[in-house]
Amino acid sequence: MSSVLNYPHLGIFIIAWFAADLLFPLLIKAARRLRLLDRPGGHKGQAHSIPFLGGVGIFIAFTLSVVSTLRFEEVQAFAPLMGLLLGGAVMVLLGLLDDFRPINAVIKLFTILGTTVVLACFGITLSLFPDVMFNIPNILLTALWIAGVTSAMNSLDNTDGVAGGTSAIAGLFIFLIAWGTNSADAQPWLSYLGIALFGGCLGFLRYNSAPAKIYLGDNGAFFLGYVLSTMLVFGHYSADPIKAILVPCLVLSVPLFDIVLATALRFRDGDVRTLREAVVYCGRDHTAHLLIALRFSKRQAALAIYALAICGGLTGLLVLNTPTTAIYLSITGIYLSFLVGVGMVLGRVRQRALATKSESEMAAEQAAQQAADAEVSTKSGSPLRRPIRHRLPRRESLEV
Repeated sequence: MSSVLNYPHLGIFIIAWFAADLLFPLLIKAARRLRLLDRPGGHKGQAHSIPFLGGVGIFIAFTLSVVSTLRFEEVQAFAPLMGLLLGGAVMVLLGLLDDFRPINAVIKLFTILGTTVVLACFGITLSLFPDVMFNIPNILLTALWIAGVTSAMNSLDNTDGVAGGTSAIAGLFIFLIAWGTNSADAQPWLSYLGIALFGGCLGFLRYNSAPAKIYLGDNGAFFLGYVLSTMLVFGHYSADPIKAILVPCLVLSVPLFDIVLATALRFRDGDVRTLREAVVYCGRDHTAHLLIALRFSKRQAALAIYALAICGGLTGLLVLNTPTTAIYLSITGIYLSFLVGVGMVLGRVRQRALATKSESEMAAEQAAQQAADAEVSTKSGSPLRRPIRHRLPRRESLEV
């Protein structure tokens, strides 16, 4: 596909990690100076205004590491990467706009559909259906997959370090899967992208781990959901269609588990009655919130979710390398049973998490208001003085 260094992975990883590590302090300062801050309110429990340009930093580090390391013989070799990066830039921009003022779900879905069409033009699309009717069935399925993963990642981004760490682990397992067991099985391009995302997310985690100095924002959640789903579309896992479906879902089992668990518990408790209500419902009842209700600290909750993500990735590797259908289905069943058990335990504390949130959020909002008032008053003479942006409560998915 292209002429590259024999093993550029170490260079890609180092550049992505170092670029992110050097870039985020600058983004934090710039965001504070320009008042690009996520203020407490609604269902959020933070006590201070936090910059929200995490996605911008990860995108730049990811792009810089891949483009600066790989070498190409011809323009055609660069085409798939160009399509992926172009789509990534669109998703970062879409998320930034949504950070400032929530965008209608129809616009988001049409943007994702347009991005998927662009990806298809560069040869990146699912191929579960025959190539008929201008490949519309596969394009629509690809758009549905990207939209679903993006929505799940947006929902997962609710506690310091959770979404960034989970994405780093997913990127690492994508790299391991793409590396293969021998040269015939290796997928070089996919391995480059996986290790680049891993490095960029590690650099971000230094500043996003509790207590966070910068947030992903919708720009980061949209980009991570997009790039992970697209990389998993980009890869080829097995001629076995069951494996081809299971492996990507297992690698991304944590964000998928989180959104399914939250939705199921909301229906169980009668908080929502229709799918539309479930989609627009905002609450502190996701996996991390429920772990915190079990007396976990924010860091412990993040580590527990990382452990689940590692289990999902290892299960995906086992499924990929197990030739017998009955065995790999049994392995998948064991992991899914484990997730169901975890969900049952967490479901018992949902009401506790919801009952205790109001006091903590009220205290956080009071502290944030006092801090914001003091901050504005101290900067009253600044020529760049602007009020902190009042964000509407962030929707947890692509729907309105």
